[in-house]
Parts: sequence; C-alpha cells; structure tokens
Amino acid sequence: MGYNVEKLFEDARKLSKVSNKKAYQSNMEMFNSNRYAYLKDLVDAGDDNLQTQAQSFCEEVTSAFKKFGKVRGGDLMDLNYFMVFYVFPAIQQNEENEKAIRICDTLRDTWNQHFKSNISYADYETLLDGFQTKIFGVPVGKN
Repeated sequence: MGYNVEKLFEDARKLSKVSNKKAYQSNMEMFNSNRYAYLKDLVDAGDDNLQTQAQSFCEEVTSAFKKFGKVRGGDLMDLNYFMVFYVFPAIQQNEENEKAIRICDTLRDTWNQHFKSNISYADYETLLDGFQTKIFGVPVGKN
C-alpha cells in the first residue's frame, strides 16, 4: 500500500521547530488525527513482517526526499526531529505498550542504520514536560 511519506512528513521543517508546549500539543493532536493512519502498514505488521515494513518505510522516505542520490543533511535533520517529536510518540500513544516499544525499537534501529543517524525516542509526556517557560528568551522553569 505504501506510506504516503510526502503527506506524513508534510511541513516537517515547520513542525520540527516547535518552541512551546501549547504549539506542540496542537501539532501532536493534528498529527494523530490527520497523519497517523499513514503508518497503518507499520503498526499493523506482525513480528515476522515488522523489520520488512520498517525497511520499506525508510526506503520510501529516501525516495521522497533524496536529491542527487541521497537525503541532504538539513532535510535529514528535520526528518530526524519529526520522527522523534511526532512519529515515535504517536505510535506510543496509539498502540499497546509492549507492541509500541517493539515497533519503535525496530523502526529506530532500521532508521539509524539506513540513514546513518543516531536518533532515539521518548514518549509524548516526556517530550511535553521538557518545554520550559521563558521570559525575554531566558528559560525560567517548566511550563
């Protein structure tokens, strides 16, 4: 079926530059309602097919975003942020705990190997708690 990565990662650069808790909450709600369905093949894959689906996902991302044979550094950085801020937390929010961890571990390992990256993942609440209140651009505490 395919992952429609162009739609999944639409506005990845803008969405990855989130700077406050409220904007992140809003973006995450939008991602879950409008884009999570594009991950259906991955999250519905059984244990025997999960690695294949993760590899297919990474290959489709490469095909959609490559220029001159590879994904450029700036684009890859935005894609990495998008994976960490939206894809992994959405999987953890929408799937059972053990299944979500299995999917995220497989996808993370495949992504890191495919793109020569070193990303990890955290759950939505952990990311949300990481936003700090700022006064005149100076962090003063948690939101």
